[in-house]
Amino acid sequence: MRQRNTLDDVARLAGVGKVTVSYVLNGRATQARISPQTSERVMAAARELDYRPNALARMLLQKRTDTIAVVFQYADYFRSSSSFIADAMRGVCDGCVEAGVDLMLHTKSASDLLAEADALTDGRVDGALVLRDEHDEMMELLIARKFPVVLFFSRSEDPSLPFVDLDNFMGGKLATKHLIDLGHRRIAMIRGSINSVSSNDRYSGYLNALESAGIKANQDFVLGDFAEAPQAFRELMNRPDRPTAIFSWSDDDAFARIKQLSEMGLQVPDDVSVVGFDSSAACERISPALTSVSQPIVEMARRATQLLVEVVKGEPLSGPRQIVFSPKLDVRGSTSPYAPLK
Repeated sequence: MRQRNTLDDVARLAGVGKVTVSYVLNGRATQARISPQTSERVMAAARELDYRPNALARMLLQKRTDTIAVVFQYADYFRSSSSFIADAMRGVCDGCVEAGVDLMLHTKSASDLLAEADALTDGRVDGALVLRDEHDEMMELLIARKFPVVLFFSRSEDPSLPFVDLDNFMGGKLATKHLIDLGHRRIAMIRGSINSVSSNDRYSGYLNALESAGIKANQDFVLGDFAEAPQAFRELMNRPDRPTAIFSWSDDDAFARIKQLSEMGLQVPDDVSVVGFDSSAACERISPALTSVSQPIVEMARRATQLLVEVVKGEPLSGPRQIVFSPKLDVRGSTSPYAPLK
């Protein structure tokens, strides 16, 4: 087996020192005031010897791996069929390709939060895109270690912590106001995790829209996500004063609600109007198509990736450290004007 050529071999063939070769091959010839003629001689020698730089040696020299991680609340999210996760990962991959960095999915289980933080900060990655619950202890460990992180689809009150998020309060308000404008007054909301920043902000928007319309919020009409409460949802929709409209915190949950409503003999939107959140491409693939609050998931994830790479490299940021996108409502076939209960 032919032995791999080394930096020494390139230096000997080019007639220069190893440091000169290192500067040239790492794109720092101008900074080191190496002449164009010498640079070309080094590059010609490298081509002739088919020299490939050692990735580990380059990492040690640059103090970077050119690899970032994505960290979700649970590793299982990576293998879910969620349309949100699929779009988010597409945006991250687009951003990585544009920036020329690799991507690591943080899937390794850890015995505790300290072990998880150790795994992320052991030098394999330069920084992480993080989507975790509010007041997450692992995030606090990463920040204390000055490990570069960018929150995405979440936010922080810390002005120094970069994030890319949506105005979820306004999104919740848009969804609920749309149903109110159609004449609905008994409007249920399906919330996500009680610790989810996005879900909590959407719930606040829901309450604000009801209050602004003079509608008293009924806590019996507020449920946890579908995985937690399918039976509770069935009981709610069997009430004589059942909701005539549902605002679900995510498209994926809304799809599950529509399926369960159909199984109960209730038609969307004739019997119940439904609004989702995300406005994923899957909204157009069901019948009726789902009315949903739109957030540009792919673009938000791509922008968060770009922001993280800039933070890692210490480059001047191309925009603000904290970015909030505005939602809009995509009205489709799953909502219609209020009709008295049959």
